[in-house]
Amino acid sequence: MKSNAHVECLAELAPVQDEDLAAETWTPDARALLDQILANPVEASPQARRIRVRTHRRRWLAMPALAAAAGAFAVAILVTSGGRGTASAAAASLEKAATVARVQPSLVPNHHQYVYTKSINAYTDTVVPVAGVATSFTALVPHVRELWLGPAGGRLYETAGTPEFLTAQDRERWVAAGRPELGSGPSEDNLPPARPLDLPSDPDVLYARLKRDAAGHGSGLYREMFTLVGDSLRETAATPAQRAALYQVAARLPGVELVGSVTDSIGRAGVAVAMSDQGIRFSLIFDPDTSALLGEEQVALADNPFGVRTGTRVGYATYVVQKIVSSDTARS
Repeated sequence: MKSNAHVECLAELAPVQDEDLAAETWTPDARALLDQILANPVEASPQARRIRVRTHRRRWLAMPALAAAAGAFAVAILVTSGGRGTASAAAASLEKAATVARVQPSLVPNHHQYVYTKSINAYTDTVVPVAGVATSFTALVPHVRELWLGPAGGRLYETAGTPEFLTAQDRERWVAAGRPELGSGPSEDNLPPARPLDLPSDPDVLYARLKRDAAGHGSGLYREMFTLVGDSLRETAATPAQRAALYQVAARLPGVELVGSVTDSIGRAGVAVAMSDQGIRFSLIFDPDTSALLGEEQVALADNPFGVRTGTRVGYATYVVQKIVSSDTARS
């Protein structure tokens, strides 16, 4: 078994990170490749009974959740019919979140502490049985994810829940395939020491930094910057100043829209802002009173690549708890 030091070294040497690959799954080229894979069934064998193709966003690769009942997550409508109006409203909401974030308690752990985050997440899983693409089905595979990050190391513990099928046909095909297992059993991993979040707290400098980091990604410059903002708000030990700067950067992004007031999958009230790309609306939901990131969701639009009805949720993450704890087993 590799030591944490070995894992760190390998991660630093890797020219391409898993999360970078995941970020490209929504590009037209990636979708064309997926269509090509689905069009070519594989030969049956005891070891290979199906092809599994997962599509999700950066850092959702290892994320996960308990299945929520259909309709548990409210889908809000944009607050105005004009793009300029929703952009202005989104900017105002994000600037207010930045002001709130700046005065919140710090979530940066000392040497003997950990940032504990519990989340409920799901991502899409497309399975192609050996009978071919005509029998393929897609489901949201849910997990509960618990993460402890600290200067001395950390721990990740995940459990799988019951899959949610995007359509009735998907479920029927899953049943016809013999109800194959879509999730996996509980898993536990030790993590290397967490490094401080390397982000400037000046919003102008941070904007330039994220713009440089986002350049060249197939999802588009500003859409990728929106993703990077979400990456830096979730499961991190960002300082209050860094969190405020991240919200200020999001407020400046062309194309950001205010979805409005929503209720997340565990019943909490929040405000959602969003950007759309490749037929999917990507939303960040935050608590207007604390600026805490409550969740993220991916909702299908009219031209979505899944062929599902508009408003269908095709991915989500709900951040249930984030706090400082004294050990990598403590939850309170």
